[in-house]
Amino acid sequence: MLADDSAPSHAASLAEALSYARAYGEDLTAMLEAGQPDPEKAHRLVQAIRNMLCAAEDELDELDDVRTFIDTAKAIQGLPDAVLFDALTTPGNP
Repeated sequence: MLADDSAPSHAASLAEALSYARAYGEDLTAMLEAGQPDPEKAHRLVQAIRNMLCAAEDELDELDDVRTFIDTAKAIQGLPDAVLFDALTTPGNP
């Protein structure tokens, strides 16, 4: 699978994770504003927020990788043929 083909999926997953984190945060805020805090529910909501933020971070990492692949492809496209040939055929070139 090409890296840029997966970017929309990762972006959608990022948005979804952040949306859930926000909803959990709103639930926590509403519970605290109502003046009836439930420690167990608060703990579950905080953990859910943390999980969603971790999931969002994972998606950001994937999107960073996509950006790296795109930048690398653009750099390769701009190389003159002689430089590209040398890079591909000379041992020790990255």
